[in-house]
Amino acid sequence: MKYITSLGIALLACVALQSGSASSADPNPGHRLLIGYGEGVLELDEKNHTVWHYQNPEIELVYDAWKLENGNILFSHRFGVREVNAAKETVWDFKVAREKGKQEINSCQPLKGGKTLILDCGNQKLLEVNRQKKVTLSIDLPDGGKNPHNRYMQARKTPEGTYLISYRDHKKILELNADGDVVWQYALKDNDRPFTAIRLANGRTLVPNITSNRIIEIGRDGKIRWEMNTKDDLGFQILYPVGVHVRKNGNLVVINSDYHHKKGMNNDVQAFEINREKQVLWKLMKADLEKDGKVPVVERGTKMPSHHLLSIQVIGEPLELK
Repeated sequence: MKYITSLGIALLACVALQSGSASSADPNPGHRLLIGYGEGVLELDEKNHTVWHYQNPEIELVYDAWKLENGNILFSHRFGVREVNAAKETVWDFKVAREKGKQEINSCQPLKGGKTLILDCGNQKLLEVNRQKKVTLSIDLPDGGKNPHNRYMQARKTPEGTYLISYRDHKKILELNADGDVVWQYALKDNDRPFTAIRLANGRTLVPNITSNRIIEIGRDGKIRWEMNTKDDLGFQILYPVGVHVRKNGNLVVINSDYHHKKGMNNDVQAFEINREKQVLWKLMKADLEKDGKVPVVERGTKMPSHHLLSIQVIGEPLELK
């Protein structure tokens, strides 16, 4: 009888695992986070406490941040890409001219062999740069317009060796090969502005759009296979879903940014994890950031205090899904 009872419990646990429901056999996986925001980089533990914080007067507009396997932090900022160690010492620094309105680096990505992919919006180029800061590959990008800030948002090298570009004001996702040829593209809606594009293991592409407040998953055939938008009742308002990290289990960890948003001062939920059934598993609150000393910035345009979160990484999850 004891054997049957134990077997029944095991079967119930298997059912819970398959259904994705929370149980003692299927605990919600932890989430240690690295977050890049307008003025710096934060690392948070599983209880949303800030355990590491980097700020520097030279640094602004951190669109992209990565914790590397060696423990160092790699991040992009307006005028370059920097790698620092846990002691906040700079160990690698790639710079462009500090000319606001002419130069802007909007993303970086660590590559194999110690190289870094850099999106140079000022010069409209995609660069692969080695540890000696030598450019080993340079791809000329399609013209993005007069304003470097609005040309492109992020770039990612895919497992296939191609490059996904968020072509912001042209409202497109472009996939380029190493020669700069367009091998795939997707035209978004007129009110969309893509922040990034992530190539999933199933070949689809996940795209968060900042101005339409939606995240879509696009098949190679151009059809939308999954979508989260403002019609979904998450229990809070979706503002700008910018940085996204897809977990191994398929869940999405999303920044809900108040950057430039007219209702940003009312934004309590700064980040969250959601499964594909659109159940919210946990939230990073404004109060979590402020209790550990993060101070909001009052924007000149909106006159509202905002925390400016942009990039998110779940430490320990596959980097290629960020």
